[in-house]
Order: sequence, then structure tokens, then C-alpha cells
Amino acid sequence: MTMHKIAVVQMHPRPGELEQNHLRAVSFIREAATAGANLVVLPEYHLGDFYPENENFRKQCVHYEKYLDAYCALAKECHICVVPGSFAELHCNEETQEERLVNCTYFIDHDGAILGRYEKKNLWHPERPIVTGSMHDAHPCFDTPLGKVGMLICWDLAFPEAFKELIAQGAKLIIIPAFWRLTDAYDVGVKRNPLSERVFIDATVAQLKKGIWVTPK
Repeated sequence: MTMHKIAVVQMHPRPGELEQNHLRAVSFIREAATAGANLVVLPEYHLGDFYPENENFRKQCVHYEKYLDAYCALAKECHICVVPGSFAELHCNEETQEERLVNCTYFIDHDGAILGRYEKKNLWHPERPIVTGSMHDAHPCFDTPLGKVGMLICWDLAFPEAFKELIAQGAKLIIIPAFWRLTDAYDVGVKRNPLSERVFIDATVAQLKKGIWVTPK
């Protein structure tokens, strides 16, 4: 069995400071590569690009390609696979001028090539008025230097059918960038149990392992 070394980056993005957050992410990727990691995974919205209360919020979401290209170049330079967390991407239909904001992640291989792309389907409460969930039915699974990989984002982990679909396609690794805080339980939940979000995630992951981590026949 081939063993892979994976670096999972924890960072708290500063709202609206895309360039500064990107530079911090770059330093983490370089550190992971130096430590011999085969893959580094950044958090969801790691650029601090999802803060709707910021008046420049939507303008910032147009520039995701600049950072995606930079990560591709860095992956090739450091010879490391990169999942750059997720980006808030603002797309505009040229014909209808209709705008669509999505939460999207990518798998970049160690040669800087994009091997996979995934748009979040199941949105968390603050996203729902603003972000469009993926319109595609299938969960993509694709070949990478680490084997077959599937990707989800944050709240997607609460839906076992997504895992089943990916495993049925042969996924050996499922990557889930997330931006999750203890305060996401809101005042009522935090008052009842300050660690309620941690308990929820631990229980959810445990159930997934117990219930569906079986190779399909």
C-alpha cells in the first residue's frame, strides 16, 4: 500500500484581505512541501472572500482566477498537489448578464494541472441568500497522483449519499475543505454546550466511517 503525506492547513482568514490571506496560504504550502507532504489542503473561503457585509464583497469574488493560477504555478514549483480550500467565484452570463456566485474547490496536481473541480451543493445558512448551490447532479471523481479522489465542501459532509456516490466511483480519498467555527451553533447551541459543533462533527464523521466506508461490490 502506498502511503501519502497530507498537510491540512488551519488558518483564520481576515475579512476582505485577499492578498494578505493568499500570502499566508503560500507560506503554508511552501512549508508543507519542505516537510515532504504530497498534498496540502487549505480551508474553505481561505482568502477571506466570503464576507457579504463588506461593500467590496462581490467585486472581490471576480478575481479568483488570479489566485487559482498562482496556486497552479506554486504547485508546479514546489512539486506538491494542492487543494486550495475554496473560492467564492462570481460568474456572469455574457448573454443574459445574470450573475451566479458559487463556492468552488479544485484539485491541482504536482505539475500545476487542474485535475478536478467541485461546486458546493449543500449550503450553510449564511450562504443560502447569496450563493448558488451546484446545479450538477453528479459528484465528480477523478484520477490523481494519490489515486481516485472525490471532493466535497464543508456542510456537504452531512449527506452520506454524496460519500456513497463517490465511493461507488472508486474514490480512495475524499477531501472536504471547511470553514467551521464553534460559534456556528449560534447563541442557543453555544449556551447549551460550548463545544457542540465539535461534538456534531466528530459524531458525523464517526457515523460515516461506521455506516458507509465499505468498498462497493
